[in-house]
Amino acid sequence: MAGGAGAGHTACRLSSLVGLASAVSAVCADPGRAYRAALGPQCRATGRQRRQDTPPSALLGRGGMVARGQPGYAPGHAQAGDPGTFARRAFYSVRNSTPKDRRYLLASLPHEEPSSMDNDLLLKSVGGGMSMRRQARPALLTFLARHALPAALLAGFVLLLYGRLLFTNRVLAGGDIQLYFYAYWDYVGAALRKGTIPFWNPYLFLGAPLLANPQAAVLYPLHWPLFVAGGDAFPVTKQLYWSAALHTWLLGLGVYALMRFWGYATAPALVSGLALAGSGFVGGLIGHINQLNASTWLPWAALCLAWVRSQNSERINWRVNLRAAAAFGLLTALMLLAGHTQSVFISLFALGVWSLWPNARGHHRETPAPRILSASLRRYIRFTFPLLFVYCAGLLLAALLAAPQLLPTLELSRLGLRSGGLTYAEATSFSLQPLALGWTLLPSYGLIDLGAAFDSPGYTEFVAYVGLIGLALAILAAWKAQGPAWAFGLLLTGLGLFLALGRWNPFYFLLYSVVPGFDLFRAPARWMMLYTVGASVLAGIGFALLVQWRLRLSQRVPFAPTTFLIGLMAVELLLAARSLPHAHPTAPQAVYEVRTAPAHLLTDPVRLSSAPAAAPRFLGMSTITYDPGDMVDYRRAFLESDPPQLDARTFHELVIAQKVQELLVPNLPLFWRIPAVDGFDGGVLPLQRYIRFAELLIPPEHLVPDGRLREQIETMPDSHLLAMLNVAYVITDKVRDLWFEDVFYDRQIGADLRRVNEALTIEAPLAFEATHVDLIGYVGGDTAGLAGRLHTVAWLDVIDHGGGVQRTALTAGDVPGAHFADAALDSPAAVRSGAVVAYRDVEGGRQEYRARLPLAAPTQVKRLYIEPVAGPIALVIQAATLYDARTRMFTPLLPSDRGRFRLEHSGDVKVYRNLDVLPRAYLAGEMMAVDTFEEALGALRRHAGRVTVVEGTLDGAQPAGAQDRAEIIEYAPERVRIQTQSTQPALLVLSDSFYPGWSATIDGRPALIKPVNGLFRGVIVPGGEHEVVFTFEPTGWREGLLLAMVGAALMVMLLGGTALSFGRKP
Repeated sequence: MAGGAGAGHTACRLSSLVGLASAVSAVCADPGRAYRAALGPQCRATGRQRRQDTPPSALLGRGGMVARGQPGYAPGHAQAGDPGTFARRAFYSVRNSTPKDRRYLLASLPHEEPSSMDNDLLLKSVGGGMSMRRQARPALLTFLARHALPAALLAGFVLLLYGRLLFTNRVLAGGDIQLYFYAYWDYVGAALRKGTIPFWNPYLFLGAPLLANPQAAVLYPLHWPLFVAGGDAFPVTKQLYWSAALHTWLLGLGVYALMRFWGYATAPALVSGLALAGSGFVGGLIGHINQLNASTWLPWAALCLAWVRSQNSERINWRVNLRAAAAFGLLTALMLLAGHTQSVFISLFALGVWSLWPNARGHHRETPAPRILSASLRRYIRFTFPLLFVYCAGLLLAALLAAPQLLPTLELSRLGLRSGGLTYAEATSFSLQPLALGWTLLPSYGLIDLGAAFDSPGYTEFVAYVGLIGLALAILAAWKAQGPAWAFGLLLTGLGLFLALGRWNPFYFLLYSVVPGFDLFRAPARWMMLYTVGASVLAGIGFALLVQWRLRLSQRVPFAPTTFLIGLMAVELLLAARSLPHAHPTAPQAVYEVRTAPAHLLTDPVRLSSAPAAAPRFLGMSTITYDPGDMVDYRRAFLESDPPQLDARTFHELVIAQKVQELLVPNLPLFWRIPAVDGFDGGVLPLQRYIRFAELLIPPEHLVPDGRLREQIETMPDSHLLAMLNVAYVITDKVRDLWFEDVFYDRQIGADLRRVNEALTIEAPLAFEATHVDLIGYVGGDTAGLAGRLHTVAWLDVIDHGGGVQRTALTAGDVPGAHFADAALDSPAAVRSGAVVAYRDVEGGRQEYRARLPLAAPTQVKRLYIEPVAGPIALVIQAATLYDARTRMFTPLLPSDRGRFRLEHSGDVKVYRNLDVLPRAYLAGEMMAVDTFEEALGALRRHAGRVTVVEGTLDGAQPAGAQDRAEIIEYAPERVRIQTQSTQPALLVLSDSFYPGWSATIDGRPALIKPVNGLFRGVIVPGGEHEVVFTFEPTGWREGLLLAMVGAALMVMLLGGTALSFGRKP
């Protein structure tokens, strides 16, 4: 049997030589047509099948080629009876041509993907005079020699593209890269360098799952070397930039490999790689690094499916299909672990459509059709089945490999922000606008502000250029080309544009309603990733067309113009990148400088005496509309230096970054390791319980559910409600405050005297000798009775340090001498009374008045008492300040009807301390039991944090006594140890998020964790002294590890087993 096979193989080789004479004449007469024929349907049969199935006539001469214009002729297609051997023999006749001609001969446009053997033969045909020793060298060395230079050129291009980030100390600031990714990367890297896997994030959202959050990408293996290398010499910013560079290179290399597989030469494949790596969409993704990381594997996964198609043309090749399924599963697992679920959905949706697309399959030899099905339908099923098998088997394998990530994430998704899906308005936010399509597809070269063009600071979501040269080549290919590469490129280009329109596409609502997954993601503009990949493929095809036409005209392909075009395209893409943020990095102070408010929190005594995660929390209440006070110094240092270190754009980025650093928003608390109530995610976080609890702080109709409470809270919450959250600090700006006649008034809180029990107490924290007391306020209620009268609405008692009291009447009315009037803008009563208008809120339709009350003598004030007078008219005190008319000095006070606060720091922003704060762990006093979370929220609304609400039974727990205590003795993110002492059973409350996966023990025995106050964890502890330990491990973590090991073994079996079978002799 072996001998017969060898003889047949020799006959096949000899018959190939018979047609050389006609091949030489064909090349001389029309080399373009000869090469096009070489890239028609190839004989993919190998071994015995090739020898048995290929008719002798196909191996002799022209093999029955049909002439142009004759019936049955198809441009670029080898005809029946000719599997491509004619043109492959013809290429041996160009061995005597010049090296430049040989190098570019393969740049002509192919119309079908060749088999691996045919690829090798075609490449060697134009290699020129290779010796037998060179042909026989190891395949790996051949592969490296063939592809190392293009890979190096792509790498050099990427290094130039990101050079200012990679090789200077400049940083990207603003947007998600600073407000989200720096923090998560820094925290995850620090944990992994300590040898621990970060399951829990104790710093954001009152504590939240971290591993289960896919955007943290804890298990993505390509991050691990960067994390391990991290530290002072390789900070988190550099880690992220090198990850972007690596994945941009891999993305470009992937489409290069895809083009080479389809039979294109180095130059067209390199054009595709450059177009994709230098595209606007990919360059903009450095600010969404997980999206870039996940999208990187799209062309590689497409390469797997293209390989399956090429190897199943004659019969189903199970060896190849199993290997391809293993590779496809590994690539899909990398997508899943990279941390952007929407990008995975987009990639898999596109690959699934391509697998089913009729024009995506290659041409094949006709086979008899059964009577039950039509021939076309049978062929369609026959050629899509291997693709669907690889696709589905690969997805199953990917699910096994990524199970340690997927199982915790699935649990979090059921309990998190998008557990109920998105509304259509939310799902179609950030849709591509048809009127801005020109700015999307064409580069602006930094000549205009794209943020203004798209009316969004996140404009990179909408930028998807491939350069003017790339776009022109893509249009040329879409117009003139054909074949599987053309079908792939055109399909992805059209699909990306079609779906990126979102709400502007009437069919998108149908997809949102019918197709699972479309209701889980917003920003349809991200579908432009498909357009970018498709356009880059078409650009390479268009370049090949140009070279083919040049060859047809002159019989030669000049080296210099072709190289010049590639170089010009690279330069144009580098210039086009000037419109993207990564071309304008700013000073490192934007990320690494500690501002005054964070510095104050970092020196908290509790933080210094225990673990940072156990320190009291803070709540931010500010936008970034304030002006930093030290920007004059920064302007002098960065803009007015010689030469200037920053331009106007990068200096503006620095200013914005410094403001958000001062406010510690939204995820910067994780970067600085300062516990916070707030956070931002927009994916699976925050938890549904957190969102519902936030209704106690923000009216439900105004609540934006993805976090960022600081932008939504308009008034200071009650101190007891904040105490329940373990909030010791509140950070605000000074936008609400007032400077009037060179005196400062703190308007942040204020007090409506109708909300106080008996009298409003205002403490004077500093020893200050004043001559006057200034009050800012107005009167409300039934103000109709003010007409024609002077009403006493309250009494002010000024108490000095010696105990002396000075009493003054506070009056309102429309007669001269009244201190206050109603709050209406341009109030007639105020005009008649002469009340001093100090503050006007035009948008709110309100004005406030200043009452300057003289003291009998200069007095060191200890506190103020303001006692309201009963009646329909109520006084509102918005601010109070002690003023010394002799020196024109002052000290602001803090009136509050929402509990006790004290101003701790005043700079660009203010830091208030909540004097009613509860410790992180405590034994509850007054308690009540409810059955459901909704009942707990209702109880919390009524009691405002003054009663501990337990979901379930109290199991005999009693209010804690004065001597009972709970003390944290160890606090780590996934483990908390607390020592308790009580005279009777009590409820231990740990003010950290209640979430599945947490378990508790009391003296080593398991204990039940109850939801407390809607959000937190509680355990009933017996009387006496006990040690309570809380530990966290994500649900499904261990099962996920087991499934991943099964998946890895299966993958090795598929790859290794099939590789061994290929190594056996037939």
